[in-house]
Amino acid sequence: MSKRYQYFSSTQRGLTLIELMVALAIGLFLVGAVSALYVNTKNGFDYSNEIARMQETGRFALEVIARDVRMAGYNGCGRTVDTANVVNNASTNPFLDFSTPIRGYEGGVSSFPSSLTAAGALTSSDAIILIGASSGDMVINSHNPPSAQINTNTHSIKPGEILLITDCSKASIFQMTGPTNNNNNATNVVHNTGTGTPGNCTKFLGASCPSSSSYTYKPGSIMLRLSSSAYFIGNSSLGDGSRSLYALELEGSASGASTARELLTGVDDMQIAYGLDTDNDGVVNSYSTANSVTNWEQVVSVKISLLVRSAKNNLATGSQPYNYMANSNYITESLVTPTDRVLRRVFTETVVARNRVM
Repeated sequence: MSKRYQYFSSTQRGLTLIELMVALAIGLFLVGAVSALYVNTKNGFDYSNEIARMQETGRFALEVIARDVRMAGYNGCGRTVDTANVVNNASTNPFLDFSTPIRGYEGGVSSFPSSLTAAGALTSSDAIILIGASSGDMVINSHNPPSAQINTNTHSIKPGEILLITDCSKASIFQMTGPTNNNNNATNVVHNTGTGTPGNCTKFLGASCPSSSSYTYKPGSIMLRLSSSAYFIGNSSLGDGSRSLYALELEGSASGASTARELLTGVDDMQIAYGLDTDNDGVVNSYSTANSVTNWEQVVSVKISLLVRSAKNNLATGSQPYNYMANSNYITESLVTPTDRVLRRVFTETVVARNRVM
């Protein structure tokens, strides 16, 4: 019987423990490098995305406020039109006092109106109220003061809204009291003495309260909605401790009361300075904070600074420049070291109140 013999090489096949450890070390190094690259790429993306979001927030917020600054005092005609206001207590209501279309409140110093604090305004930040007529106008067909009725084309204005009518030699502000069956296709506007909020002190449009002087607006006169907007900083509805820019708006309100809405989250603070034309030549002579303005008729421009923050808190790694309003004339730079790693940027714009200089 033959025997078969099997020969084995004396050389061992496979990996040694040292080789395995080296391979694992190289693998871990590669995984770490790829992970670090991923984290850095993601952080870079988050950073760029937050910067873009902050820029969008800042620019949009400034544009919204700037639009109302430019429209402040607009009455459909010119600056010199005599304006009567027959809405009850209009002279003491900052949302209805058309004689002061720009009015500011200095954070930490000024006494804020109850309507702002009730809406959640933080009194540590500045606030501003801007009043003007809306740009869309309606031409009237006739006006009958004894019946307190203005005949118009079809309109969608509702009872309770605050309106302005003008023929460019005279203007009047009043609250629409009827028709009560308005279904968005009415052809008249009634301005009787109102018992609602706030109501009219008289049905005649010739002079401000308490006068009852009559005035008839001729065909071709125009009628506009009164637009009053307050801008302020309040706590965000997100409930995460952040803040937001809010607007308290009157235009289109069928109750004659302003309605608050949250415009933009991530706006921590607002600082405002007012350009004063003290020699009535249409040019700013100096800038003042709200508490230093003694005559709001002299305000012809508004300088707005908004402090905008990122939504994420793992982006900042060191000190950040704050362009911030330190006094009534200048915006200064200082460096702060954040502890929450939240990105912050200040966006600033100076806007001319064109209806104050034209």
